[in-house]
Parts: sequence; C-alpha cells; structure tokens
Amino acid sequence: MIQKAVESLRAFADYAAQHADESYLSLYLLVDPAAPENQSETPAWRTFLRNAVAEVEAGLDPVQAKQWKSVRLSDTAPEKGWARTRKRLEKYSTGYRPESKTLVLFIGPGSEHSFELPVRLDNASYYGKPHIQELLWALDEYEQHSVLLFGEDQVRVLRVALSRSAADRTVVSDEAWLRELRKSGHFQEATWRQDDITRRFVKRIAGEVDKFFLKSPDVNRIILGGNMELANAVLSALHPAVQEKVIAVLPIPVSLAAHEVAERIAGAAESAEREHEAALVSGIIAQSAARGRGATGYTAVSHALDRGAVRLIALPFPADSDVVEPILLQAVRAGAQVEFLHGEAAEQARAAGGIVAQLYYSAN
Repeated sequence: MIQKAVESLRAFADYAAQHADESYLSLYLLVDPAAPENQSETPAWRTFLRNAVAEVEAGLDPVQAKQWKSVRLSDTAPEKGWARTRKRLEKYSTGYRPESKTLVLFIGPGSEHSFELPVRLDNASYYGKPHIQELLWALDEYEQHSVLLFGEDQVRVLRVALSRSAADRTVVSDEAWLRELRKSGHFQEATWRQDDITRRFVKRIAGEVDKFFLKSPDVNRIILGGNMELANAVLSALHPAVQEKVIAVLPIPVSLAAHEVAERIAGAAESAEREHEAALVSGIIAQSAARGRGATGYTAVSHALDRGAVRLIALPFPADSDVVEPILLQAVRAGAQVEFLHGEAAEQARAAGGIVAQLYYSAN
C-alpha cells in the first residue's frame, strides 16, 4: 500500500507542478463505516464534506458558487475553476463507497487524485495549493511491521500498522503460510534425525522469508516470535538485507489474538523508531557541520532540492504549511523520502533550522 501510494502521490505532485495556476481542494475524510460518528443515516464525513464546500463558496462571488451545476468540464475559463472542481467533486462523492478508514482526495478543475488509507486520520480540508503534509505523515507515521510467529508446522504472518508513538495500532493482515514445509514427506523421513529435519526446515523457511521481504518495499520493520529456538535459527539464516529489518525476537505465542500481538510489539517498535530517528538527525547535523552530505534549515534544504541532491528530508510534525508544503511537493517529485520526527530528534531538528536533509552528495 505505502509504495503504491508514494508512486501515486509523485504522479500528483508532477501534475500539480505542471498546473501551478490551479487551486485544489485537499480533503482528509474519516470514512471508516465502523466509526461511531459514521453510523447515522448521513455519515459524519459527508456532513463535514458539505460544510467544507460551503466554507469555500462563502468566500466566492455568489455567481461563481452556482456555476458548477451547468459548467462543462471542458470549459477552461479561469473564472470557472471552482465550478469545475465542484462538479468533479459531486460526481466523485455521489458514487463513492468507503473502501478503507480514511479517504484522501486532491481535486481540482482538471483532475482528481484519491488515496485510500487503512488508518484513521481526522477530517480536514484546505483550498488553494495542494496540502500533502498529513498524507505524507500518515505514510511515514504508520510504519508497516511484519510479525512472523514460528510454530512446529506453520509460520503465522501478521502485518501491523503502528503509529510511531505506538498509540494507534491497525492489523492489516493475518495469515498462516509455509504450512507444508513441516508436514511434507520430504521432511518426515523416519530415518532422519530430528536435528537434521529442523536444520533443513529452518533453511527452507529462511529462503522463503528472504524472497518475500526482498520483494516487499512497504515493510521496514520485522519482528520474530513464536518458538524462540526456531525464530533465532531463522534469523541467523536470513539474508543480511532482511536481517537488518529485524528489530526484535519476542516470546509471542503463535495463537495469540491479533490485537494482543500488536500490543506486544508496540514497545519494541517505538524503541527502534526512536533510536533510528535520533541516529538519523545526529548524523545529518554532523555531516552538515563538516560540509558533507547533510543540509540543515529551509534555505539549505531548498537549495539542495533544486540541485537534485536530496535523498531524504526529516522534520517535526506538524510544520508551517505555507513554508513546508512547496518543499514537500518538490521532495516527492524528486523521489526523496520524507520522515517526520518525534521527541528529542524533533527538538534537534528544530534547533537546526526546522528541517534536515540527507544528501546524495555534498551540495556546498
């Protein structure tokens, strides 16, 4: 989901850059049918949407506010920009049925770009330049964790989206696979010793796990559990690139309820993220001081983006929209990674100018 959303957001950033004269309605809608506020005949998100539209139109000429009913989407007259936006919104929202917890929608006179997120964001709306900060925050904040719990005849794989503070937890998927590895005839030869069976079992599991995660760019954190002997044996046999993603081996029972698994991993996930953020910011600041591959402050980061030198930017959340939104759009277009900071790392970044960037090469 994350990689696909990033690619779609990059396409929107490219479009917005080529249509810089257009205004966009940026919408963040909590459409989750399970949310209590969406249980009424008219879900709360539809009421919020109606009010967001009314707020925009309250600042327009009354004639412009009514044009959407008769305007053609092919009409490119500048004064009919909002009318075309409103018409697109009406067409989109009329047939929309929630497929996720949050809908993010950027809609303008010439296009609409939507993102379905499996996590909850508060309702919010903005009109003018695209407002992507919350979407980027969600993609960064809800880190995808894969939990592999090893049993004698199965591997249970859960994908859990955790907020960086570990306060919000969403189980994205929960499935069992590799069941046949233990029970196949190949592994049940009566003449084989049990330790040889286990060794071959571990080797094959590690190979399957390597293939799975090397092809899963959305997953940046892995936690192993279940049978601790098997879990540690598999960890030792993994490809180094996959081993680097493992942040903990925990004694989590294979049969534990999914929400309890999410609770068990929260502490380890938060500790790993804090360590990562602290090391990232400290490293960038040190590189910047040494005139190396680091930049600090909005001016330096903007110059580095102009030169195509930025690999990653990191900043506290939320940031001043007027200042940061153009930088975020430019970073997305350039394919740079965006990380939002918390705690001590966020304070370090604020002291260094509010934003830091890891560079491909020195931009000094």
